[in-house]
Amino acid sequence: MTIRGIEHFPQPEDWTEFSLQQLGYRRYSVSIFDHWLTENEWSLHPFVSLERARANGFEQAFHEQNRRFRAFYRSIFDGGVFRLTGSRSRPQVTWHARWDRRLKKAVTAMVEDRTWGAEFYAPVSHIRISSGDARTDTVFLERNADEVAIRNLVMSHGLNLIG
Repeated sequence: MTIRGIEHFPQPEDWTEFSLQQLGYRRYSVSIFDHWLTENEWSLHPFVSLERARANGFEQAFHEQNRRFRAFYRSIFDGGVFRLTGSRSRPQVTWHARWDRRLKKAVTAMVEDRTWGAEFYAPVSHIRISSGDARTDTVFLERNADEVAIRNLVMSHGLNLIG
């Protein structure tokens, strides 16, 4: 682990659109859903967690969604990716030149909702990913990111880019 690459993970004082624009980001989300869920939709939807999917007989569909997320991230991270590790007080960065065992393990834990707050930066795509919940992760596109290409890639994996 190293601190090289930490510059790709700036932490603004607040996460408002204005602050993100100052950093050169456009915020979106990649999700199985095509819109932001209302509180009522979230409380009733069978796919927001493995436990709920299992209880409603949708465990196989939930795992298929995980495969789509992993395939999407593998394609985004294909040219190499920085992964934020360590703690909030002592952040560190790991570089993965390819889809190796450690990267696959970190991405799998993220898409299976076993970890929260995982962060990645793919320099080739100019995209920063921050794991979220309810089958939705935050995507920060830098100014020079190709939004159309990323949107098409998201859709090719059966996911949605919402903003």
